[in-house]
Amino acid sequence: MSTAVFEFLLPPPPAGWDANKESKVHKKIAQCLSRPVEPAGHAFMSRARRHVHNRTLEEDILIEEALRDAAGEDVSLEEDEPESAKLLKSDPANWKTQDHYAVLGLSKLRYAATDEDIKRAYRRKVLKHHPDKKAVNAATGKRDDQFFKCIQKANEVLSDNKKRREWDSCDPEFDDTIPSAKAKGDFFEIYAPVFASEARFSKKKPVVLLGTMDSTREEVDAFYNFWWGFESWRTFEMMDEEDVDSVEGREEKRYIDRKNRAARSKLKKEDNARLNRLVDQAYALDPRMKKFKEADKAAKEAKKRERELASKAGEIEAAKAKLAADKAKREQIKNAIRKEKKAIKRLLRDNNNFLPADASPDATIVQVERAEFILEKSELEHLESFRARLDEAFPAGVDALMLVFDEEHMATEEREADRKAAEAAAATGQAVPAAQESKVVKPKWSTKEISILIKAVKLFPGGASARWEKIAEYVNEHGNAEGETAEAKAARTRTPKECILESKSLQNAAASERTRLQMAATKPVAKVEITETPSTRDEPLPGEVAAASRPATAAAASRPASAPAAAAAAAAPSMPAPPNPNWSADQQLALEQALRKFPASAFTSAPADRWVKIAGEIPGKTTKDIKNRVKELADFVKNKKKK
Repeated sequence: MSTAVFEFLLPPPPAGWDANKESKVHKKIAQCLSRPVEPAGHAFMSRARRHVHNRTLEEDILIEEALRDAAGEDVSLEEDEPESAKLLKSDPANWKTQDHYAVLGLSKLRYAATDEDIKRAYRRKVLKHHPDKKAVNAATGKRDDQFFKCIQKANEVLSDNKKRREWDSCDPEFDDTIPSAKAKGDFFEIYAPVFASEARFSKKKPVVLLGTMDSTREEVDAFYNFWWGFESWRTFEMMDEEDVDSVEGREEKRYIDRKNRAARSKLKKEDNARLNRLVDQAYALDPRMKKFKEADKAAKEAKKRERELASKAGEIEAAKAKLAADKAKREQIKNAIRKEKKAIKRLLRDNNNFLPADASPDATIVQVERAEFILEKSELEHLESFRARLDEAFPAGVDALMLVFDEEHMATEEREADRKAAEAAAATGQAVPAAQESKVVKPKWSTKEISILIKAVKLFPGGASARWEKIAEYVNEHGNAEGETAEAKAARTRTPKECILESKSLQNAAASERTRLQMAATKPVAKVEITETPSTRDEPLPGEVAAASRPATAAAASRPASAPAAAAAAAAPSMPAPPNPNWSADQQLALEQALRKFPASAFTSAPADRWVKIAGEIPGKTTKDIKNRVKELADFVKNKKKK
């Protein structure tokens, strides 16, 4: 019990108060009494406790709550881990260097401790080391609560996931050294604990562990692939040399923060490099990899032996199959050659060996010998090309067939000459000289040269010996222009091959162009004026009405018109035709020549193509115009016959 004395002082009177004036007493002051006063209540006890232990209000609330929780739970101090004398002397100011797991009695579990383990350990320590249960220090007169503050800090760090990761990243008990590559002992006993310890920092769960000697190749590959791509959550905030919260200036805080971040980044890179070295070293020393390599080598050698045996066993079969395939291919080529020769011979037979009807027996013999030379000295590809070109030239007439024949004969002679030169060079051991193409640019064919070429083709008909050599000689001799120099003549000299190509070009030219060149090749005659009405001949239109009015043999139907007949038809006067203002004399002449050039017998499978080709020979006329004109001509001939 204590005694309190209260002194009451009256306030000073107002400034306008006058003591001489009359005053009025309302009530008298009661006499002071003496009463006993005692401290009591939770607030008083809390205040007294804070004063005794030198705590803040927040610290006192947390400690008391922890004490109540510990007292309310079934906490057994027998499970508690005893503290060393050094640990009990820990300074709470150096909390970054203290072992928080040891402070809470979790030094055996450490990073493996669960949140429930940390909670129960904290309650045990609070129940055991609460300041109220400590004796008063005689020197200071206060109870020692330094270790209890360490307990509080340890609980604060380990109860927060972020702070706990920061602490676990720099756990002083974590050994980050890499085993020596020369360390002796069992590989798995050395490296399995190392990888198990590193696994705590993995972001990916579950972590693939080292395994055993009996692990499969897939398991081993999965292990090393996992650790080569290891993603660590380890951070190094606890290694900061300076605390940002310890300074007040904004710029200084930013400077310290940048400095700390740079130091953490450097430590992170060093830690990743250390882990990569660990994985590489383990891979190089892993006895399973050596076992796998030896197994791969043995399997490779076994496959090699199997291939060798299979190769030896299959060589005979392959050789037999190759011989059979080669024989079949040769037979196929022989059959194809036989087929092509038969087709070419049929064309020669049906078309009088591509000679005019009045060809001499000697010319026929020479033509047959040349044909036999082509068929005997040509390969399959040459025969196929020759036959295709003959089929393409067939609708154009005998002259076009003869041009293709002469061109192929000349090409066959060149190939045979090259073959003999190669055989001679091989016999003497010399290299075959490469064929060099002439780079001399010759002038284009003049009108006179073309006229002389047309004359020469008529002068030396098909079947003549050395026909195109004679034609070339004739063109070179008579195709010169007036006042031509020797140099110009030498530059203009035409070869047999050039004459053949120009003849083919003329053969493919339009009917009107050919007529102009043929007329230019004939001598000019005096103009004769006819005053009488010309007579008409009852003659059917070639290729149209004639085929319907008189029978024809199969050979004559399949044989195109000869060159002399075509030339005579071109030079002959126009056939009788009804007058038509839409058709000029040149167009009528071109129509007659086109009908002879493209007979109906050559277009039995596609008659419409014939009219398209005829329209291409007559400028300014369509297929419809041509069909109408032919019908008009046919009606005209029929009417003449009836009369």
